[in-house]
Amino acid sequence: MSDLKGQVALITGAGGTLGSSHARAIAARGAHVVIHDIIADAADAVVDDVVRLGGSASPMVCDVTDRQAVKSCVDAVTAEHGAVFILNNNAGITGNNALIKDIDEDFFDRMFDIHVKGAFLVTQEIVDGMKAAGGGRIVNTISGCAHSGAVSGSHYNGAKGAIVGLTRALASEFTPFGITVNAIAPGVTPSGMTRVRLGEEGLAARAKQLVSDRLPTPEEITTGVMFFLAEEAAIVTGRVLNMQQPRKAEVI
Repeated sequence: MSDLKGQVALITGAGGTLGSSHARAIAARGAHVVIHDIIADAADAVVDDVVRLGGSASPMVCDVTDRQAVKSCVDAVTAEHGAVFILNNNAGITGNNALIKDIDEDFFDRMFDIHVKGAFLVTQEIVDGMKAAGGGRIVNTISGCAHSGAVSGSHYNGAKGAIVGLTRALASEFTPFGITVNAIAPGVTPSGMTRVRLGEEGLAARAKQLVSDRLPTPEEITTGVMFFLAEEAAIVTGRVLNMQQPRKAEVI
């Protein structure tokens, strides 16, 4: 796997299970990792963990839906550490698996604001630095729900689907500048957010639906992110990597 020494990586929503796993792996390859979260204590805890393991990290606390807050934070990161070369738009919230008639309009707006607008704003603020540096890697976190047509959770599924469109459009726009843009669909993982939504029985039931007969670990999902960051993957852009395979594929 490629050496990331001297590079600056920004992971949004890195206080959670997946984001923190990505942070540890990227820092282990030598990059300085900026740990973003809207909760300061969550960001600080991951920074402490990365540093304890011998890596370099710093916190970034802001609301990714607030343009001015994002701009101020990115400006501060750039001034102290240099341009961001790696961006993982990972910030998100879980849905409530409601049918469309039961989805509150304010929650629908919040879902799209955090997932879609957040990725848009952060990308918009870092891309000039990537262009000036001659390249970069952007990995967006989506969900298999963007493709599955699940019966419930249309607000969540729709937001993740919008990021797929954003990923592919930006891949075409940024290719001339040496910037790749891809997305990873982790599927169900035993993260804190998913445990709250599904419970232990729900997680076990999801595992039985997979070819692997088990849920992936966060570290296994991180291998997908690391693939997109590898020097050997410089030609790979506009792709979505689904990390889980269901036992029964849909018949079209």
